[in-house]
Amino acid sequence: MNNVSKTLRDYLLTKEGLTALTGTRIYAEANTPPAGYKPSDGGAICFKARGGRPDYVDVILSPSMQFKCYGATELAANLVYAALYDALHNAQTNAIRGARCEILGTTLAEPEAGWIFVLAFFRVPVANP
Repeated sequence: MNNVSKTLRDYLLTKEGLTALTGTRIYAEANTPPAGYKPSDGGAICFKARGGRPDYVDVILSPSMQFKCYGATELAANLVYAALYDALHNAQTNAIRGARCEILGTTLAEPEAGWIFVLAFFRVPVANP
């Protein structure tokens, strides 16, 4: 079975518009950034699968992915989200088969830390070799 999160992270790390804001702070299967992260370090993205299904012959896995885009301010978090949207919506590679935004971003704050993030969801069909 294809490791969808690794495939997706590897793809996102190739998108210069996104990595200009996040560096390598793109965390797969994470709900929040790792210990030691501070929004003043720069943008970050945490993502994980929230469910999905294989196609009828198991050739394509089609998970729905939750993304949290962090920034030091609401504007900064929304810039990270916009870069994610530009990188992922309608993405097509040999592995990613037409990612689509499911729910546009909503600006929120982590209850305990108070960190600002934008929550969004994308359907990311991935080839299952």
